[in-house]
Amino acid sequence: MMSLLGKAAVLIWNDVIETERDAFYRWHDKEHIPERLALPGFLRGRRYRGSGVTEWLTLYEADDVAVLTSPAYLARLNDPTPLTQSTVRAFRNTARSICVVEKTTGASTGGHALTLPLPAGFDARHLFEGDAPAVTADTCVLAAHLFVADDAASHLDTREARERAYVVPPRVLFVETSTLEAARRQLARLLAGIDTAQRDEAAAGAGVFTLEISRLATLNH
Repeated sequence: MMSLLGKAAVLIWNDVIETERDAFYRWHDKEHIPERLALPGFLRGRRYRGSGVTEWLTLYEADDVAVLTSPAYLARLNDPTPLTQSTVRAFRNTARSICVVEKTTGASTGGHALTLPLPAGFDARHLFEGDAPAVTADTCVLAAHLFVADDAASHLDTREARERAYVVPPRVLFVETSTLEAARRQLARLLAGIDTAQRDEAAAGAGVFTLEISRLATLNH
């Protein structure tokens, strides 16, 4: 049993302009997450709220990266609902990566998480080695995942993508914890392991988040 479902994921970080915050929640809770999870191969959707690079983080877990370039998914991206179009236009500071799961460890999901974009040349795979991986060794750290962006999939030209400007983080470390303090502490420890010349850049893109919603796909979809 693993904390993460599937071998691919969509990661989205964003802010929303102040006047559209309520609309964002109505759309994301009631329309967007259910719509995505109705697509074949989507397994779970989670949204977190926190501090750092953006206020919100969304994670969609999928069977594999083929799901995230499938005709069914592209059809939705090219025919967004009116509410999707209006809400996405209110996004600010958006980052979005279509990722493969390079490494994952841990059997529990956490109510808190940190995300850390990894600088070029920093190889985090050693943190996942052995029967007791260093990345989850600390108290209250439950799981960790190393996501690597599929460049072609992340830059597909779709109607929904044209509604917002976004960047594509190429490699992201995602760590789940049972307490907010543990997420903050683990982020500080991970940053300390990054070369000084790259540490500030990594810290500027990092975030610590608390889970707001988690929804599984229906078993027969």
